[in-house]
Amino acid sequence: MRISVGKLRGLQQISDDTGRFTMIAMDQRGSLQKMLHPENPKAATYAEMEAVKLGVTLALAPHASGYLLDPEFGVASAINRFVLPGRTGLLVAMEQSGYEKKGNWRLTTLLDGWTVEKVKRLGASAAKLLLFFNPDAPREIVDHQLKVVTTIADECRRLDIAFVCEPMSYPVDTSEEEFAHKKADTIIRTAEILTPLGFDVLKAEFPGDPKVTPDADELRKNCERLSRATKVPWVVLSAGADFDVFRRLVGLACHGGASGFLAGRAIWKDAFREKTLEAQLAYVRTQGVKNFQTLADLAHRYAPPWWDFYGGKDKLQDHFEGWYVKY
Repeated sequence: MRISVGKLRGLQQISDDTGRFTMIAMDQRGSLQKMLHPENPKAATYAEMEAVKLGVTLALAPHASGYLLDPEFGVASAINRFVLPGRTGLLVAMEQSGYEKKGNWRLTTLLDGWTVEKVKRLGASAAKLLLFFNPDAPREIVDHQLKVVTTIADECRRLDIAFVCEPMSYPVDTSEEEFAHKKADTIIRTAEILTPLGFDVLKAEFPGDPKVTPDADELRKNCERLSRATKVPWVVLSAGADFDVFRRLVGLACHGGASGFLAGRAIWKDAFREKTLEAQLAYVRTQGVKNFQTLADLAHRYAPPWWDFYGGKDKLQDHFEGWYVKY
């Protein structure tokens, strides 16, 4: 397996020295606005959003192997205010918050005025794309979403920067309960379709719903199926799950082949039960850090290093005298 030197460096930067991804997401926009102002999310000001992102980043980023921010409210401030440590790998979102609707289907839209080149230029380790994806969508919907992925993948390849893709499934013309029963198959099929397209890490939903599949052994086997289906290492996302639920899923995912996690709200969302920014950030500095450390301990105990996906570090060593001339 050959991984280009720039992408390899990016993967090294967003993982820790043991090869596990213990990454935190703070690129939320619409969902964070809802937390701040449930009755009127649009009432959240730029200053409020920035203050929350700075405070959470200051508390959590020093502990994480990688930290995901958005360009609209987070990344420039986190760097300019010196709250994102230089040793923490930086991932930056590419997509607009939310989605465009076409009938009942969802289309991902790239953030206007933002490019992979800008992500590379500011010194980030990786670009991240959230992609709404239902493999049973009409061909034109699937093709649009595939084109979004390949557009970013081509740019990341050209600029030699790591690319993390986050497909999110959703039901159409079926009940939530029906969808929950076929969720694992949907996520695994999605990995089969998307992971050959040229990204480097799959940020995956947990393949299954513990509410309809309570058997831990079956859930772990779903993770093993996902590990066989994907063409790249994968991490599990939290999708805003309660912490106790997500902690269990991280353990099962890592047992089943995930190389760690990239999670946000499960770690820090309970802070927003508090009414003031001061109280919210006090929670993040204490319980939020404990939540993260609990998940990181599970990853270090059970997750395979990401390079094991390729057969170990030796398989990735591909250099030759004078390589820089053609680079």
